Amino acid sequence: MVHTSNDGNNATTYVPESTSPLFIHSSDIPGTCLVGTPFSGSGYGGWKRGMTVSLSAKNKIGLVDGSCPKPSSDDNPAKIRQWDRVNNMVISWLTSSISPTIAESVQYSETAESIWKQLERRYGTVNGTKIFEIKKELASIQQGSLDIASYFNKLKKSWDELGAMRKSHGKECTCAAKSGIEKDDEEDKLYQFLMGLNDVYVGVRSNLLMMHPLPSLDDAYNILLQDENQRQVHFTPMLNPDSASFNANLHTKPNFNTRSSQPPYQPPIPPRQYNQKVDFNLTCRYCKKPGHTIDRCYKLHGYPQNHKFFKGRKVAANVSGDVESPDPLQRWGWLPRAIYG
Repeated sequence: MVHTSNDGNNATTYVPESTSPLFIHSSDIPGTCLVGTPFSGSGYGGWKRGMTVSLSAKNKIGLVDGSCPKPSSDDNPAKIRQWDRVNNMVISWLTSSISPTIAESVQYSETAESIWKQLERRYGTVNGTKIFEIKKELASIQQGSLDIASYFNKLKKSWDELGAMRKSHGKECTCAAKSGIEKDDEEDKLYQFLMGLNDVYVGVRSNLLMMHPLPSLDDAYNILLQDENQRQVHFTPMLNPDSASFNANLHTKPNFNTRSSQPPYQPPIPPRQYNQKVDFNLTCRYCKKPGHTIDRCYKLHGYPQNHKFFKGRKVAANVSGDVESPDPLQRWGWLPRAIYG
């Protein structure tokens, strides 16, 4: 720490080192919420863990756990002012990371350490009721509509919360039984994880239980996750583009205004009707009768089958194979006009 004194006005300046908890970085802003969701009365263990990580990352954990107490009155006044500044910064972070209702109950606290201790006594006390609630939730967790990852994460959250509230004797033990205690604890979690799976995974669950030795919890999770991915790939419906487009065309009206590389829709051409319209201003040069011209003269070119002259007459259904049918143009009289002179 660097101290600079000025004998002229008896003023003292205190400049903390960058590794000191009293050093304030330019990114340290009052009123910042250090956790994703402010604490509202439930889930204190997770909130405390998030706040501890954030305060440690900012090197300010000493202001709440008592490892950086307030300097005495005989100490450098500049250092006391710097500590008050950092303390107020941590108080603003704490009150911004809890709900407004809880913040009102601690807003008159003078130190961040006192706020931290009040919250710990009020919400962090381990009792049988909280442990009972967590165990009851663990017993009722089933996969249901959740996927494997969401189901496992839900169990993992309850396991970690229960482990934070209860001391793990297996981690504190230093004797030869430590490995066996930790193995039994992991097997209990594996059995609970397998029991809550849906019936569709009964085959994979049986294979996991028949493995010797039993797989670890993480290995079982990875195997079930791969099986879930395989099922999703296997049951994905494969659509045939041709059949899909065919079905769409059956139920979709043609759009004549849409530009497309395909040819536009063409309605079927109705059969030609040989009904001659009578126009008495015209006169045929062949039969000398009014109402038509020589190129549409039935007497010259022949009558069509739907003419009134053919009604009631029997038409031969079969035509002999050695008799060549006339040209349709010659049959119905559709000859070029050049032949009529």
